[in-house]
Amino acid sequence: MSTPMQSSNSVEKRTADPNEVSPAISMLEASIVPEWPRSWKAYAALVAGFFMMFNCWGMVNAYGAFLGLYDEHLLTKNSDLQLSLVGATESFLLLFPSIFAGRLLDARRHYYLGFTGFLLLFLGYFSLSFAGGKGGKDQGNYGLVWLTSGLLAGLGMTCFFTYSSHNVIQWFPRKRYIAAGITSTGAGAGGIVYPLTFKFLVANFGFPKGVRILSAIVAGTTLIAFFLGMPCKEVPRRKVGAVFQFSTWIDKQAFRNKSYTLYVIAVALVYGGFYSVAFHVTEWAEVKGFGTQEDVPGGTGARPGNSGFRTFWFLAIMNGTSIIGRLASAFFATHLSNPIVVHTATCFLASLLAFFFWPFAQNNAGAIAFVSIFGVLGGSMLSLPASGVAYLIPAERHSHVGQWTGMMWSGVSIFALVGPLIAAALKRRFGMDAVGYWCGATMLLTAILFAWSMFLKRKEDKRSTTSTLVGDGEKSGTQSPASPASKCADTNV
Repeated sequence: MSTPMQSSNSVEKRTADPNEVSPAISMLEASIVPEWPRSWKAYAALVAGFFMMFNCWGMVNAYGAFLGLYDEHLLTKNSDLQLSLVGATESFLLLFPSIFAGRLLDARRHYYLGFTGFLLLFLGYFSLSFAGGKGGKDQGNYGLVWLTSGLLAGLGMTCFFTYSSHNVIQWFPRKRYIAAGITSTGAGAGGIVYPLTFKFLVANFGFPKGVRILSAIVAGTTLIAFFLGMPCKEVPRRKVGAVFQFSTWIDKQAFRNKSYTLYVIAVALVYGGFYSVAFHVTEWAEVKGFGTQEDVPGGTGARPGNSGFRTFWFLAIMNGTSIIGRLASAFFATHLSNPIVVHTATCFLASLLAFFFWPFAQNNAGAIAFVSIFGVLGGSMLSLPASGVAYLIPAERHSHVGQWTGMMWSGVSIFALVGPLIAAALKRRFGMDAVGYWCGATMLLTAILFAWSMFLKRKEDKRSTTSTLVGDGEKSGTQSPASPASKCADTNV
């Protein structure tokens, strides 16, 4: 029977910051779990996660450079909708199969996913080199471009995407937001390196040979990720079960959680809105007269009267400043112990920026300011979803975190596919400014949904805290066994 003093101590434990550590770690364990993991494998997994993001979202972020070449040179007879479909397919296939990837990660099938991702990404981009003929004007084959860089590469990307965040969250239970933020900077780095590399290689070697060299870079960096991305074996392995059984892949409990459901809808809107701007930023800069497309061998060159500033730099700047946003959001999410607060604020600011800066930018300085600030906000928005799931998932379901994360990404994938297509249709009907208005509207609605999700989460926490305290009155003075997450951080292996 607990004494009043014991009950008081129990309350004190429970009112401590509950998000300072992973939900898988009890408050009694918090004092003994190291702040940073002791195992070198944790830091190897962090490097692996960086290169995984470098080759999935980093390549998607670079698609604006590919789209510019297709639109101006290789595939000038294809519509904006068709060209946007290639990038949208990458985004969709990167996200939708995550429902399977996440469940396989819970079953500790990391290496199967990693090797499959390496093969598909390499084959996708190597095969793309044959989709442009000899690289001359209108020699591109749209069907092959979609099949190779859209379908094959997109399926390869999904093998790495959920893997990257799932692994580091397990290894870094007390620093999961910072670890996820560092990992996500790979997307920003890839978004800088790949457009510049692609432009340089195509300009100097032509499309076929240049893309083959690019595929070798993809192969090398994905192999680094494959060998370094070691899972924490202290986390219980959940066997996959029957392949065709619904419960194997879908956890019904997730969608009974209202805060999680709202969160998934909000993240879907983020991807539908943000990538509408990212895919069109180089074309926007050219149409507005802020820059010119880069020349390629046999290309058409710049449109008369435009600035000499190269449009691909706008995309590179946006992706570069996204690294600042990714790291800053990780810091604030850790400091506030709540990634959804950061999500809400950045989405609201991004909506204002898209509404007012995209259509009304008047000169190069204003355009550079727009892509710089939008990149910071975009990096923040895109780096937090997996951390948000780790924040929202109840402690008793933490072994399902891969499954819940994968389910979220599969739900998001539909809007990631249709969002850029809607923006392309609006652009064709109403002009380039409509892309900014579409992005602004989705970001504003997203901010509202994030705030609502956070409100429901706090209500759920209050209810669970009350019920837990009642139960703790009978259990105070005892210590639960160490959780798997704490063992990951504490191992010296």
